[in-house]
Amino acid sequence: MKKLFLALCCLAVTLAKAQNNDWENPLLYEQNKEKPHVDFMLYNNAADAKADDYSKSPWYQSLNGSWKFKYVARLAQRPLDFYQTNLNDQNWANIPVPSNWELKGFGIPIYTNITYVFPKNPPFVGADNPVGTYRKTFTVPENWNGREVLLHFGSITGCAFIYVNGKKVGMTKASKSAAEFDVTPYLKKGNNLLAVQVFRWHDGSYLEDQDFWRLSGLERDVFLYAMPKTTVWDFFLKPSLDAKYTNGVFTAAVDVRRFKGAAANAANVAVEITDATGHAVFTGQKSVLVADSMQTVNLNGTVSNPVKWSAENPYLYNCTITLKDAKGNLLGITASKIGFRKVEIKGNELMVNGVPVKVKGADRHEHDPVNGHVPSKEWMLKDIRLMKEFNINAVRMSHYPNDPLWLKLCDQYGLYLVGETNVEIHGMGAALQGRFDTTRHPAYLPQWEACIMDREKRNLETIKNHAAVILYSLGNECGNGKVFHDAYKWYKQRDDSRPVQFEQAGEDWNTDIVCPMYPGMNYMKSYAASDKKRPFIMCEYSHAMGNSNGNFQEYWDVIHSDKKMQGGFIWDWVDQG
Repeated sequence: MKKLFLALCCLAVTLAKAQNNDWENPLLYEQNKEKPHVDFMLYNNAADAKADDYSKSPWYQSLNGSWKFKYVARLAQRPLDFYQTNLNDQNWANIPVPSNWELKGFGIPIYTNITYVFPKNPPFVGADNPVGTYRKTFTVPENWNGREVLLHFGSITGCAFIYVNGKKVGMTKASKSAAEFDVTPYLKKGNNLLAVQVFRWHDGSYLEDQDFWRLSGLERDVFLYAMPKTTVWDFFLKPSLDAKYTNGVFTAAVDVRRFKGAAANAANVAVEITDATGHAVFTGQKSVLVADSMQTVNLNGTVSNPVKWSAENPYLYNCTITLKDAKGNLLGITASKIGFRKVEIKGNELMVNGVPVKVKGADRHEHDPVNGHVPSKEWMLKDIRLMKEFNINAVRMSHYPNDPLWLKLCDQYGLYLVGETNVEIHGMGAALQGRFDTTRHPAYLPQWEACIMDREKRNLETIKNHAAVILYSLGNECGNGKVFHDAYKWYKQRDDSRPVQFEQAGEDWNTDIVCPMYPGMNYMKSYAASDKKRPFIMCEYSHAMGNSNGNFQEYWDVIHSDKKMQGGFIWDWVDQG
């Protein structure tokens, strides 16, 4: 009888898990999202592609601006018919997109560090869960007929359910990285309705427990873009240097996608690199039969003595990628700024272009005192200007992928970046910070592995072409379970051109850099005096929120005492209070 009782209990738990709400189910971390790729747009000519102004592309349509909006404080109050085309939303409020709804008069902004703002019982978040519902009408240009139409959300903070013309398109949970959906089957001539319902808290909120303002909504650009049925989908550009740091070594892996329903056909991929004067320093092309849904075209070559990119001399080249069909008709052209530089660990030092780097860095949240998590270009430039004036040469993007514009500006003006995955599980416990229950912690549970790995992959795939990104980070204060061992191995296999750091590993094997936060002086001195083989770069130190920054000279006395002691990142750049 006792065995039967236990078996029934196990069955009940299994059934309960299977019946979780979609927003409280870590196994369901997205629906119908496109695979991640670098940020780019297709154009009809090279000049527009190099200008990198999406508005110049005939295949781009912004959906930013005023949307209809309805806010409710609890799940039970949310409109269930929000996606219906005959719903009258005239009495709804208007809200600008992008924005955080708490800063537009809806709900309450919350600042917390470690403590979750909902009852801690993963994956559940409770019924006191605000919901914001958005609606927007749009028309599709007639010259987009016959092309595939993608819907792009730069970042949605919250669990978002997306509908077009009354039909469900998909769902996304991970914030701070793009969510894209193929909406071609849902579109019609004339007016189309886009409806998005965003739950403020969800199972993914357990993975986004950063020390900052908790704000919600459609917080980066929203737009449509059109692609030909055979198109450039992604590209991995690796401009490096030879062993003598003299000549450039260049590889390009261009993914050509054939959308469903398109016939297998031949295509030609051409890659050209030009310097700041427009002079071509590399050209290459290759024809390919696009028989599969995705075909990778590899090109490589050398560039004689290129100008080297560094934080001190951020020289950029233009790399143009052109796709044509077998008859020579243009399918699309795009471009990306690249920098020739080599990042490596040699001996026990982090080096850029063969030169050891002293990291004089800061940790930076995306934060604007008025607009919250929607910083403007002007605000980003102000940050960069101040950093340069005070000799800061590096920024850890704490603790998530940043707006693509920030990375482009850091490429242009010269700041070393750490690209960090949007995973922090601090409220459930962090490695090296005392005991916690690994039987409840998502980093140690198999049902959370896929959603964490999805975040890891989206981090790398979206930032991989930026010269400024010299290091990857697997996350922050999130534990060091098996999923992070797997993630480290995946990063090393996917991109061998950058080291990977992970503070939660301590001195374990799944970090190339020992990158502690707030280490004691005795530990630092001991590490400096040892013959250990990894660089020591503090991911956080000299805590600067409020009246702080203590022991700064003492830190740098130890840093200057040994070559493998290579600096750190001050927490943090701006007091968000």
